[in-house]
Amino acid sequence: MATIKDIAREAQVSISTVSFAINGTGPVAPETKKRIMEVIERLNYHPSSSARGLVTRQSGNICLYVPHPKSNIFTFHDNNLINDMLQGIGESIDEKNYNLLLAWEQNEDDDDASKMMSLVHTRAVDGILFFNPTRNYKPIYELIKLKFPFVFMGSFFDNEPIDTVDIDNFEAGYRNTAHLIKLGHRKIGFVSPGPLHYLLADDRFEGYKEALKDNNIRYNDHYFHIGDNRETSGVEALDRFLSLKDPPTAIVAGRDIQAVGIKKRAMACSLIVPGDIAIVSFENSQLAENHDISSIRTDLFSIGREASKLLFKMIGRKKERQTQHIIIPAELVVRGSCGGKQETSVEE
Repeated sequence: MATIKDIAREAQVSISTVSFAINGTGPVAPETKKRIMEVIERLNYHPSSSARGLVTRQSGNICLYVPHPKSNIFTFHDNNLINDMLQGIGESIDEKNYNLLLAWEQNEDDDDASKMMSLVHTRAVDGILFFNPTRNYKPIYELIKLKFPFVFMGSFFDNEPIDTVDIDNFEAGYRNTAHLIKLGHRKIGFVSPGPLHYLLADDRFEGYKEALKDNNIRYNDHYFHIGDNRETSGVEALDRFLSLKDPPTAIVAGRDIQAVGIKKRAMACSLIVPGDIAIVSFENSQLAENHDISSIRTDLFSIGREASKLLFKMIGRKKERQTQHIIIPAELVVRGSCGGKQETSVEE
């Protein structure tokens, strides 16, 4: 197996020059770099990542970090969604010749992130992508203090110096609700995708309430239900709504799996969808297409790709920079579950 010494001898340069050419850590004349790369290819040399890290002080790894993975909000029944996100991340890290580590934090304590901080302090990773933690996730502030590169795939407090990439979940919640209002509905239920201390759930719920307010519709707490990742949570929501003296005529489901449960239960109760109960949802997964459910497309591929690209801009950067918030456009795909015409994209 060829070594860096072999490359230096064949290219007739010093070992440090070979290192500079490989890692981009020092000036190397173009013709010299070309000669070195030709030797590397001819000898099939593969630099050790640990040795490269000693020179660059970089691990060559980034981490996709998921706090509280046991929570229902992180379970996708349509594997294409999570695959899309990983594909988007993979497209970016492949260009940088980086590796992706996946870390799960099993505890529910927002003050504890021992696994994450171990990765940071041991320099096992050069940056972290967070997948939608809670709004109370306090260990984030330790990373800010350390000036360690990280990006949220999700929203956070606007006044915090945190880079984010996401769809506008507030606007998406608003858009789904406004679509139902335009169709003549005044009694609209909302099934949250999870507990409201999760950013995604809270933003969509706030968008729902704002749309009601803007159309002079009073919010009814009886029309709110906290769901999860199970089809049965949609069933439970509809059963609760139908038990009311004045049930809603339309429902904004927090996720497609809930919408499926709502539609199946409605049909079992001899209700007509969308005549008796209209439904809109989020994710636009294969489930939504299979069950003819109107749903907002959440482009996880673009979220993963743009978050990774933003993270790489931060890695190794020593100068102060302005925090960035990237919004990925989202589209309401209208199908038979609500009626009406196709909506335009949700813009930044």
